[in-house]
Amino acid sequence: MQQQNKSQKKMNVPLLLMALTVLIDFTGFGLLFPLLPFWALRLGANPFTIGVISAAFTIAQVIGIPILGALSDKYGRKPVILISLFIEVISFIMSALANSIPLLLLARVIGGLGASNIASAQAVAADTSSEENRAASMGMIGAAIGVGFVLGPVIGGSLTVISLSAPFWAAAGIAVVNALLVWRFLPETRFLQGKTDTGAKRKFNIAILTNMTILQLVSVNLIYTLAFSGMETVFALFIKWRFNWGTIQAGWVFTFIGVIVVIVQGGLIRQLTQRFKLGPILISGLLLLGAGLFIIPLGNSVGAMFLGLGFLSVGDGLVTPVISSMISVAGSKDIQGSLLGAAQSAASIGRIAGPLLATVLFSAVSIGAPFYAGAIIVAIAAADAIFFVKMLPAKKATVESAAA
Repeated sequence: MQQQNKSQKKMNVPLLLMALTVLIDFTGFGLLFPLLPFWALRLGANPFTIGVISAAFTIAQVIGIPILGALSDKYGRKPVILISLFIEVISFIMSALANSIPLLLLARVIGGLGASNIASAQAVAADTSSEENRAASMGMIGAAIGVGFVLGPVIGGSLTVISLSAPFWAAAGIAVVNALLVWRFLPETRFLQGKTDTGAKRKFNIAILTNMTILQLVSVNLIYTLAFSGMETVFALFIKWRFNWGTIQAGWVFTFIGVIVVIVQGGLIRQLTQRFKLGPILISGLLLLGAGLFIIPLGNSVGAMFLGLGFLSVGDGLVTPVISSMISVAGSKDIQGSLLGAAQSAASIGRIAGPLLATVLFSAVSIGAPFYAGAIIVAIAAADAIFFVKMLPAKKATVESAAA
């Protein structure tokens, strides 16, 4: 037992380093989150064009995520993460220099390729955790993302006082620092769970095509992401149209969301998974998310908006690590990167359709329509989850702290 605890502590070191890497990475992305719609409006974009720019970023991710996931299984997590970070640097610099919609579009496509490293980060979490504590490990990665979105938007909004392009340059600098830290400190984790099977690709193809649990989880993740990404795309436009708020206020709102996600994924998720099965937690998260989307546009009330954002943030904080953990546990250890990459790619399809649907509804119907439509879509995901969770084995998931 003592030997096992020592081994677990050693394995948790790269997990903590990976969480730090993700934190820095998403702080850089968070700098731009409240800014991009305003930056695109400055270049003459309309709401639908902003949706196209968001979709283009994700199309690049759809292409990049499974490729980087498979490469990380073959060559290791560290080199793939390093390359992706330098691609991000190029994207941020191009975005800062963009003086037209086509150039900004190209920069976002390159940025989408760089942002495809999330599957490799999740693979590190899977490499360094047992099945019993995997949800907590995924929660740590999710919490790091949340902290990045706490720090990033408020810093990015504040930097716009200097200039509207300042957050892009800051994000590029952060990505460079992050790459140096990864190169110097992050160990390779690919073989911590044992040597990769040479038949991993065949196993992955069989798993993704024949395992109904994986297919159902991937479908729920896709539908949920469709709704959530639509909200993300139009939210800055929503607060500008409804409350005449700008980049600074948008930064603080996204920080509010990030704080709640951090609280949920940094501690609450561990307590919940010790008491309940993962399936009911997933369903509860989806229902909270749907309720939040429905409440946000009610009336012209800032209070209603923040109440809805609170529900939405708790729901998102529950769904993201739980569904990643359930997908990871459903497959064998030697296809973690590929399996999580496929799940992320399926979710990316939602990130393509979501912004396009949301911006069309925003322009053609009303500024509240994307939120109501999102609530309906999440209700469909919850119904799907309720159906397949009943089919799962009656096994309680107990999750220990990844840092224990």
